[in-house]
Amino acid sequence: MVVNCTEIAVRELFPEALKSYQQRVNNICTCQRCLDDIVALALNYLPPHYVGSERGSIITSVDYQRLGGRTEVFARICQAIKVVYENPRHHIE
Repeated sequence: MVVNCTEIAVRELFPEALKSYQQRVNNICTCQRCLDDIVALALNYLPPHYVGSERGSIITSVDYQRLGGRTEVFARICQAIKVVYENPRHHIE
């Protein structure tokens, strides 16, 4: 099984980043489309890091170092939240 450790890192930090951003900015859309757009955009900001085994995916904390650290992943998620918030692909009422 091939696993993208970057995706694991983004999905792991996503709830915390979203909560942090929501404390500063009101009315962030949390529909599934926007959430998926945020994750996809954050992944596009970061380099992929694939491993070919479950054992490899267990060392995600080590992969944070390869991705520029936890702070870099968190910052890229927040950057993606901002972009999607300012440019949702649907009308917000």
